[in-house]
Amino acid sequence: MTNNGEVDLWSITDKFLASLNGERANHIQELDCYTLYADESSESRFKYESGKYAVLKKDSFGASNVHAFMDESLMFLSGRMVEIDIGDGRFRIVADKSEKVYGVYFVDGGKSCEIPVDAEKTICRIGRADCCVFLTVGIGGFYYCEKFYAPVARMMLERLAKGNARASRIGNCAILWRKRRQ
Repeated sequence: MTNNGEVDLWSITDKFLASLNGERANHIQELDCYTLYADESSESRFKYESGKYAVLKKDSFGASNVHAFMDESLMFLSGRMVEIDIGDGRFRIVADKSEKVYGVYFVDGGKSCEIPVDAEKTICRIGRADCCVFLTVGIGGFYYCEKFYAPVARMMLERLAKGNARASRIGNCAILWRKRRQ
């Protein structure tokens, strides 16, 4: 735990991932939760080398990139209150259901989320020092949330960490899934 009350989960997570290496395992990604767990009935084995890869490799053919799924889930949960359970063969991070958050939808088959009119002011806080780092402006002046578009969100978080962003806040919005424009 840091002086600010924050917990650095990496060392705990890395130790768990190393303990699962070579074991049969499975994972589940949901909109507000990610779980990686030991599973004797799984047709996949977990392969892990710290700083290099984390995959579920099938005995026959194929693999699932655990790092990519976990990274995307952590991006989705950034800025939110979460519950974390690491131990007994399971890593689970889930959004705290008691936290009330604003929800957005993917639109038109993409990974960007259109922000409803006026939410850019009230929720995203455009024009203020505490503006959300994930807010972007698209064609026609529409506002978008990029928190759930992992490659773009990663870039925005890196800019924030380096002090190269005007925005200063990681918003706690949730993804509600997909919606077609009317």
